Amino acid sequence: MKLAEALAERKALSDRATALAQRARHSVIAPEGRTPVEAVAEILVEIEQALERWEERVVQINRTNVEVRLGNGLTLMEALARRDRLTRQIAILMELMQVVTGGPHERFAMVPREIPMVPTIDMSGLQGRIDAMSGERMALDLAIQQAGWVNDVK
Repeated sequence: MKLAEALAERKALSDRATALAQRARHSVIAPEGRTPVEAVAEILVEIEQALERWEERVVQINRTNVEVRLGNGLTLMEALARRDRLTRQIAILMELMQVVTGGPHERFAMVPREIPMVPTIDMSGLQGRIDAMSGERMALDLAIQQAGWVNDVK
């Protein structure tokens, strides 16, 4: 099984367990003297089976992420962590850009309007950093996706 297939199955199993739990919530109590819509015990068995398969996929995926190396020398695990870090860092820097370029100024509500507000950071340098990180993130994302379709789970 390819890594991408295992990832899709992991998601489907997680969604199934969530849907089954919701069904169980609808039947876990019933009016006295009435039969619940579904037997909760049977749903719990289905949830357990789905989560056992989900756990197996997670272990396979994690094992694969540690063992597979991308062309840049990073393991998939390292590439995923770097992509997540870049995503968070880009979001923070973009928020700062938004504040400077006319975004929300809630914290300046007490400053009289006649006092001009000026940036305290080099905007072109900040945009350059965002662009560079976005390029690195895109390259990592492409490499991660390619690895998912090429490598089998371990």
